[in-house]
Amino acid sequence: MTCTVIMAVWILAAPALVQAADEQLEKVSNDRPDRPLQMPAASSETKEAFDDFERFARRGSWERATKALYAIPEAQAGRFVDGQDGFIISVARKRRAVLSGLSPEGQAAYRLFYDADAKKLLEQAKGPSEQATLERLYSSYFLSSAGDNAADRLGDLYFEQGQFDRAADCWLAVLGERTDSEISPAVLTVKAALALARAGRRPELDAIRAEMADRYADEVVTIGGRKAKGAEHLRGLLGDPGLAKGPDPASAATAGLPPALPEAVPAAWQLRFAASVTAGMTALELTQWEATSFSGAVPPAAVAGQTLYVNYLGHVFAVDLASGKMLWRSASFHNLEQGTMQGQSQMIDPKRFAILAAPGFVWTLGRDLKEMNYQAVSRLVCRRAENGEIEWQSSDIPDFAGIDLAGVPILARGVMFVAGKSSNSMSYGQDNTPHQFVLAIRPHDGKLLWKTDVGVFREGQRYYYYGMGDSSPQPRLVYRAGSVYIDTHNGILGRLDAESGTLEWGYGYPTEPAQSQYGRMIFFNGMPSPTSSQGAASAPLAAGDAILVKGAKSDRICALDPDRMKLLWDRPIARSARLIGADAQGIYLGGPELGALDPKTRVLRWSTALPGGSDDGQVLVRPDGLWQFTPRGVFEVDPQSGRVRRIFRGDDAGSAGGDLMLTDGLLVAISNRTISAYPRGSAGAAQASRGGVAAPKTGGSND
Repeated sequence: MTCTVIMAVWILAAPALVQAADEQLEKVSNDRPDRPLQMPAASSETKEAFDDFERFARRGSWERATKALYAIPEAQAGRFVDGQDGFIISVARKRRAVLSGLSPEGQAAYRLFYDADAKKLLEQAKGPSEQATLERLYSSYFLSSAGDNAADRLGDLYFEQGQFDRAADCWLAVLGERTDSEISPAVLTVKAALALARAGRRPELDAIRAEMADRYADEVVTIGGRKAKGAEHLRGLLGDPGLAKGPDPASAATAGLPPALPEAVPAAWQLRFAASVTAGMTALELTQWEATSFSGAVPPAAVAGQTLYVNYLGHVFAVDLASGKMLWRSASFHNLEQGTMQGQSQMIDPKRFAILAAPGFVWTLGRDLKEMNYQAVSRLVCRRAENGEIEWQSSDIPDFAGIDLAGVPILARGVMFVAGKSSNSMSYGQDNTPHQFVLAIRPHDGKLLWKTDVGVFREGQRYYYYGMGDSSPQPRLVYRAGSVYIDTHNGILGRLDAESGTLEWGYGYPTEPAQSQYGRMIFFNGMPSPTSSQGAASAPLAAGDAILVKGAKSDRICALDPDRMKLLWDRPIARSARLIGADAQGIYLGGPELGALDPKTRVLRWSTALPGGSDDGQVLVRPDGLWQFTPRGVFEVDPQSGRVRRIFRGDDAGSAGGDLMLTDGLLVAISNRTISAYPRGSAGAAQASRGGVAAPKTGGSND
C-alpha cells in the first residue's frame, strides 16, 4: 500500500499542477526568453513579415501580402519560427505553408504576380546549379504554376542521392497541396510510396498504398521505363504490403532465451577491476577514494563480436567474452587514485564517459584524468579493436577545436554522430554564449562530414572554479529512418537529415527555465550549485511509429509523429522519471521506482520499488520481462504486473548495482567493482549446452 501511494505521488500530479503544466505547454515558444535553448531564430523583420502577410491577406490585399513574404531575405529561409503544437519550423517551410493556405482568389493573384519569375527560374535549373535553383523554387514559389514541376524534379534528385525523406516530402506536397497539378497523381503516388518505403515511414506508406488501391490501381504509369498498373508497380518494387514494413532488427537483448537464472549460479568468469585501483592503498587513501564519485562509477561498455570493450574513467580495456581474459588495456588502473588526490574527481562527472564499438574499431569519449585544466573538453578517441592502438583522436583534428563533445555517440549507415557544445575557449556569437551542435564524423579517420548548429543556450556559459564540474544532463541521440534526433535535455527535440545535416525542425517541450542570461560562476570548493532535482538523460525512444521524449528537466512525457509533425499525446510525469523502454505491452519508466504506463490509455499500470531505486543503470527490457541490476542482485520483474518474479544474487556482493547486457550466450553484469558473466538461460540448459558449469573464473585485476 505504501509503495502504491509513493508511486502515485511520484508519477501523477495534482489537478492544479496539471493545469499549470497545461498552461505552460501552450506557451512553449522558441522566442520565450526563459527557454534554456533557442533554435537558430529568424530575425524580427522576418517575423514581422509573416505578421504583415496575415494582416494584408485578411483584407484581400494580395499584392501587399505576397510582397511582405518576398521581402524576407533568402538567407533567412533556414532560420526558425514557431509552428503549431509546439513544433519549431524553418522560415521556408512556414512560407510554403501560408502560401498554400491562400484562398482561390489569393492563389490567382499570387500567380499573376509571380508566375513569370518562377518559370524563368525553372528554365535556369540546369547544370551545377540545378538542385539549388529547384530548392529555391520549392521553397519560395511552390504555389506558382511551375512549383509542382520543380518539386517533382527535386524529388527525383533527392531520391537519386539517397535522401528519401526529402524526396517523399516533395512528392507528398504536390499530392496534398497542388490538386491543380497536371502531373499524373498515380505516378506521384508510386514515387512517393517508394521513397516512404526507403525512408521507413510506415504509417504514411500504408496510407498511400491504400489510396493507390482505391483510386489509381488500374491506371497505367511508366516508372523506370516500365509500363504497368500502379498497384503492380508497388507489388513488384515493394512486395506484399506486410513485407513493406520490414521487421525490426533483432538484437541479443530481445532475441533468444531470456536470462532465466536461478537464485544462485556461479559466474562463468569475473573481472575485479576495482581491486586493481585500491591495491596497495593506505587506510587514509582508501577512505579518500571511497568518498569520491569515481569509486561509484559504473564504466560504460560495448560489445562487438566476441569482445567486450570498457571505458573505465578513460582507461580503456578489452575482454574476451568466452574466457574473461583481458586482451589489452590503454593504461594501468593503479594511477586512477592520483586524480582523486589532485581533486579531479570533483570537477569530472563520471557519467560523461562513453564507449562505442564496431568490427575493427572502438571509440571512447571522456576527459583525461591527468588534465588539470578545469575548462578542458572531452575528447573522442578511435582505437584499433585488436590491440587498442590509437588511430585518431579529436584533440589532433582542427575541425574539433573549441567543441566539448558530450553524450553517447551513435553509429548509423557507416557514419558516427555525436553531440557537442562550444566550449569556454570558443567565441561563438554574442557574449560568447555557447551553442549546441550535432556532428557527423567518418568513423575510421575522424573526418568531419558536417556540423550543424542546433541552438544557442540562453543561460550563457558557466564557469567553474576550485574543483566544480558541469553536471548538467547530456544530450542524447537516436537514428531513425534517415534522420538523427537529438534530445538536448534543455527543452528541444531536434530532427536533422542524416545525409546533409540540415536541421529540419524542432519540438519545444516544457522544461526548467534558464537560470540566467549571463551565465554563472561557481567559486566554493566542493559546494554544489543550487539546482533542482532532475531525472537521468534518457534517449528519445521509438514506440511503434511514434517518438517518445522525456527531458531530464521536464515534467511531461510527449509522443510525437515525427513524419507528420504532430503531437500525438502528452501527459504529466515526475521530473525524476526516465524512459527505459517501450513495447506493445507498456511504456517503461525508471526513477525512484520502476513503473509502466499503458501504451493506449497512458494510465499508470504498475509500480515496483527496487533496492537503490531505478534512477540510473541500463535496465534490460524485453517482452518477456524486465531485469535490473541492484545492490542486492538482479531483479526480474513481470512486465504485465510489476511483480518481482525472482532475485538472482550472483557474485557481485558489495557493488552498487549497475548495467546489464545480453550477448548470445551470457548475461553480463557491470558494476562499480566487477564485471561478471553468467550463462544465459536456465542452469540446466546452460549445463547441457556448455557441458556443465565450471567453478567461477575470477580474472582478479588482470594487472
